[in-house]
Amino acid sequence: MTEKSRILEKANSDNTRAVSFKESFGGSENQFRLLLKYLPDECFQDINLILNNANHDLIEKDKINILWMQHFVNQKEAKNLGEKDFIDKLDYIVFNSNWNYEKFGYQFKVPENKSVVIKNAVEKIDFAEKPKDKISLIYHTTPWRGLKNLLKIFKNLNIKNVELNVCSSTIIYGKKFDNVLRKTYEDLFEDCKNTKNVNYFGFMNNKKIIELLKKMHIFSYPSIWPETSCIASIESMAAGCEIVTTNLGALYETCAPFGTFVNFEKNLENLEKKYEKTLRDSIENFWSEENQKKLKLQQESINLTYSWDIRAVEWRKFFDEVRKCQR
Repeated sequence: MTEKSRILEKANSDNTRAVSFKESFGGSENQFRLLLKYLPDECFQDINLILNNANHDLIEKDKINILWMQHFVNQKEAKNLGEKDFIDKLDYIVFNSNWNYEKFGYQFKVPENKSVVIKNAVEKIDFAEKPKDKISLIYHTTPWRGLKNLLKIFKNLNIKNVELNVCSSTIIYGKKFDNVLRKTYEDLFEDCKNTKNVNYFGFMNNKKIIELLKKMHIFSYPSIWPETSCIASIESMAAGCEIVTTNLGALYETCAPFGTFVNFEKNLENLEKKYEKTLRDSIENFWSEENQKKLKLQQESINLTYSWDIRAVEWRKFFDEVRKCQR
């Protein structure tokens, strides 16, 4: 068995996760698969790489135990990071943003000498001219992160030649997860389907999302969820879309200096009003010369700084270094 096959088999057979890795195509699961794709097999020698699940049973005594944590601190798979016994069993914890690392440091006093930040990455997205006959907004993340708010905002916009494309579902995390949560969001999805100028696509695989993003103008994301990185934003920026979002969680770290931000507040009615004004301005100014220059620079910059070619080198150096330290 190859090293990568060993790591993938373990992830697929982990029944203690809230969602099945094998059936899930969320951001962190796709990042895990891409890491396996971009690094040669020998990089994983002696490595036990665990995704998001701080579980004692996943520790291997004869391996270098590395937890790749992309979850937020309040998710149940993270709670064991508050236990010294579990921390002692880990060699390193890789966080996907400085914001997430700082949150875990504050909440669980995760030791600095075991903490590393390696940011997420995307595969290069080639430039494509955006259609000029309309402005296409897109929402391509899970429904609980702000879809209900966005739909309400979109209904109030009432701007000619503006459409909203929704790629959101609960099946993205597998059948078991879908069976539990589908009914919670069925009415919201029906509302999307029945709203004028809204195209509801449900679940789309990542390759189709990327192709759709090339035709989209604005990733409209009034986030009410504390993102620890946000792959959807990175992909959107790499595809040349303008980002209109909140500054909640790691979104500012991920999207600055290119994103357009609304200050998050817990009063969602106030947040929606502020977001609607900001989104309206972004739609009206989308084709301005200044904005087009920004988006061109954004696409070039994001495809470079968030490139898997670059990130793979970071991971390779990290794995080489931890092996040296164990000798």
